Amino acid sequence: MLFTMTIEEKSEPNKDIICPDAISVCPANSTCCVSTDGDYSCCPIEQGVCCADHIHCCPSHYKCDLKIFKCDRVFDAKMLEVMPSLNKN
Repeated sequence: MLFTMTIEEKSEPNKDIICPDAISVCPANSTCCVSTDGDYSCCPIEQGVCCADHIHCCPSHYKCDLKIFKCDRVFDAKMLEVMPSLNKN
């Protein structure tokens, strides 16, 4: 399933999430997303990425590709140089 803007309040495990409007509530391990009517809907994924169509969402570290309705992996990480270990025996 795909949703827009990752909007969620951090909560304790197994506690419902109160969305930023302070009215809408989503189950634990989900993400609040703005829906097409401007209210909040629940993406069934913890730290989900809400899609711009306000209907779908993707797992974290993915982006919404609404042209083909799939979630694409985001690979924007910089390559880092390996450093020598401090422990030399």
